[in-house]
Amino acid sequence: MSKKKKFRPHQQRQAYLFILPSMIILSVFVFIPLGASLVISLLNMNIFMKDISFAGIHNFVKLFSDHRVANATFNSFYFTLFEVPLQVGLALLLTMYVAKNNKYTKLLRSTYYLPFVCSMTAMGIVWSMMLDPNMGLVPYWLSKIGIDSISFLKDPNLAMPTVIAVTAWKGFGYTLTLLTAAVLNISSSLYEAADMDGAGQWKKFIHITIPGIFPTISFCIVTTTISSLQVFDQTYVMTQGGPLNRTETVVQYIYDRGFQTAPYDLGYASAISVYLFVIIAIVTFVLKRFVLNKGEEAND
Repeated sequence: MSKKKKFRPHQQRQAYLFILPSMIILSVFVFIPLGASLVISLLNMNIFMKDISFAGIHNFVKLFSDHRVANATFNSFYFTLFEVPLQVGLALLLTMYVAKNNKYTKLLRSTYYLPFVCSMTAMGIVWSMMLDPNMGLVPYWLSKIGIDSISFLKDPNLAMPTVIAVTAWKGFGYTLTLLTAAVLNISSSLYEAADMDGAGQWKKFIHITIPGIFPTISFCIVTTTISSLQVFDQTYVMTQGGPLNRTETVVQYIYDRGFQTAPYDLGYASAISVYLFVIIAIVTFVLKRFVLNKGEEAND
């Protein structure tokens, strides 16, 4: 019978030393700004830090009667509800074809991953130029097949779907990489047994691949949802929140009230940021409870 190893205090000190750099970074860039936002949300404060006074919960009461907050919240959820399934679904579909270790599929995976490492701001500018109805390449191609010029980013009904499509195009390579890595870890004996039973590619994908990578799928859904609720770069660069505020998101409205539109109300902008933090925390808790935990149970 093996003896149990005794716990030594110096091992605990060594562990704390290893996590200390990460805790410092998290404190500087996450915890301290979060606490500062909460404090500022209770104040009347502008960007010049003048005439600061205590506001209490006035900023929070104000945001619930602000129709632009409601509109921005709707737009953020609209973006998330369509972008997350599109990005994860596209990556999952392509996983069927690139989850092989040969030169061709490795080249494809690298190609799909390239947009993810590029700046969203740069990609937004490029796509804005390509979709411009006057000089864009995409409207020009459409005109060649008899389709009239379409204002993708200026049409209130097309602007948000266009931003969603561009975002999914840019991000699905990262999701594809995670899913492919998970597929390559599935035992090949399962696929060999399915081949002996006469199962086709689709049945193997449904009954072997998806259950085998469900924890990774769950992780991708949770992280992509959190990222989508904080969407800012692409809407700001491609549409500036228009047309008619149809693409203005919560983060963009926070920026507008705090730094872009006078009187630069940092207190109110911070209150909206706390409001967004609560929404993301609730959504994350629900996803962890019903999606991520099920993925961990499937892995067990």
